[in-house]
Formats: sequence, structure tokens, C-alpha cells
Amino acid sequence: MRWGWVPAIRLVLPFALTGSLALAMGGCAKPALSDVQLATLKAQAQALADNFEASPADGSTGIVVRLAFGEEADLDLYVTDPLLDTVYFARHESGTGGIIEADVRCDTPGPRIEEIRFPDPWPGRYRVGVDHPQRCDGEQSPAPAAYAVTVHANGETYTTNGIVDLEYFEVVVLEFEIEKGGS
Repeated sequence: MRWGWVPAIRLVLPFALTGSLALAMGGCAKPALSDVQLATLKAQAQALADNFEASPADGSTGIVVRLAFGEEADLDLYVTDPLLDTVYFARHESGTGGIIEADVRCDTPGPRIEEIRFPDPWPGRYRVGVDHPQRCDGEQSPAPAAYAVTVHANGETYTTNGIVDLEYFEVVVLEFEIEKGGS
């Protein structure tokens, strides 16, 4: 059998690795944040969410999904519709009418808000995801980033905020339903 190049695989586990298992995996465990770092990130995420609450929707009908984050990171917004069709930076439109209105990159000046709209949404479940592909501040450590997501749909506003690790994709940070005949 001939040995050749094997691509790296990122292992994502729902628990922290410690002790000999972490050492056996070659240091795959991410460095732990200090209490101060974690509190700072949580405060940043809450501040982003508070800014969304202070700026109501623009009166658009349909669904408006927005992701806010700081200048230190490049985060990407993903919205998957009831037909499992996803709108994101590499796929600007879906078959159900979803369209990306704002895609923010490291060189984009603030405010750092990405936006996806579904003007005439289909009924069913929608899922919102957040990806953290790179840092924009030159930091080499795998520092996480704070974010806030807001959704205007069904005449309601749904919000969440959190922290996402570098090179990690949070597949579902928020889910919501559109009823048949609703918007």
C-alpha cells in the first residue's frame, strides 16, 4: 500500500477534550478562555443585540435576517429555507426568493451587518447559522468572536446572541416558523 498526502480533518466534538485524550489528538483541544475574556465576549454579544433592538425593522414585509459582529472578525450569515435551500456569501439567491442584501468582509467599513431577505417567504421552518472563517485584526490566536442575530418575520422580532469560535460553523443559532398564509 502506498502512503500519500491525507487532507486535514477538523474534528468537532460536543465536549471539551482534556487530559491524555487531548494530548493523544495532538493538541486539538482549543485553548480555554479566561473568565474575564468570556465575560468580555458575552458583553460584546449583548451590546450587539441591544443595538439591534434600538434599530427596528425598516417596515419591509417578508423575512429580514441580520447578523452583527465586530471589526475583529469576518463572520458569515447562512439562512436555510423550508426546502433546505441556503442563502449565504457564495450563493446569493435561493429558489424560494431569498437574497443576500449585504455581505461584509474584512475590508468592509462598519457597521458590520450582513443581511438576507425573503420578500415573499414560503411557509415552513427557517434556520439561521453563523460561520467564523477568519480574523480581520491580524490576531493569530484562535480567538472567538461575538455576534448578534435578529429576525423580523410574522410581525415578530426574534433575537439571539452568542460567541463563535474561529473556523467553526454554528449550523443553527436560531430557528423560526412561517405559517401558511403568514409573512
